[in-house]
Amino acid sequence: MKLIDLSHPMVHGQQTFPMDPKLSIVPHGNTTTLKYNISQISMSSHQGTHLDAMYHFIDDGKTLDQMPLDWFYGPTNLLRIPKNAKEEITIDDFRQHEPLLTEGAKIIYETGWHKNFGADNFFTEFPTMTLEASKYLASKKIRLIGMDTPTPSYDWYEVHHVLLGAEIVIVETLNNLDQAPDAFIFMGFPLNIKGRDGSPIRAVAMVE
Repeated sequence: MKLIDLSHPMVHGQQTFPMDPKLSIVPHGNTTTLKYNISQISMSSHQGTHLDAMYHFIDDGKTLDQMPLDWFYGPTNLLRIPKNAKEEITIDDFRQHEPLLTEGAKIIYETGWHKNFGADNFFTEFPTMTLEASKYLASKKIRLIGMDTPTPSYDWYEVHHVLLGAEIVIVETLNNLDQAPDAFIFMGFPLNIKGRDGSPIRAVAMVE
């Protein structure tokens, strides 16, 4: 068995969406002052590699603690959908993989954008899912859609409502997808934060 880390490391001052809280990781004490090392962390619930609960956009949607654990774990198919900056991800990009888009399926797609993490344009010029493509995925009743972009679409408000409204877990800002095979067991459990909207995860591909 092989484990592939699909998460970006968290580093103090790491970039975020302009409206989001900034990541701060600073020492609080050390072996001299307190006799142990401990850090203070302040960040968004959507920092780095993370997942969205339904409540992120829908007031009566499921919160993290209301979502079954098997939504974050299980057999997953990885779709290779190479795209350049600002290029659209369309229905046709997903339709060619339609046999995999079954009810309850977990799907991740790689555009190659994860290689730009840390670049000035990572949050502004990413490949973007069309609204029509999000409606197509929702119609298939898949359980999870993951991606190497920081959010599915420039139409972030509408697309999040479509996907989360269909109770599809959205996993954003995945890493190292070029190292993963086309099928694997995905593990990406959020913190059990009661009543909240999202959480950073340690996303892992388990390959037999």
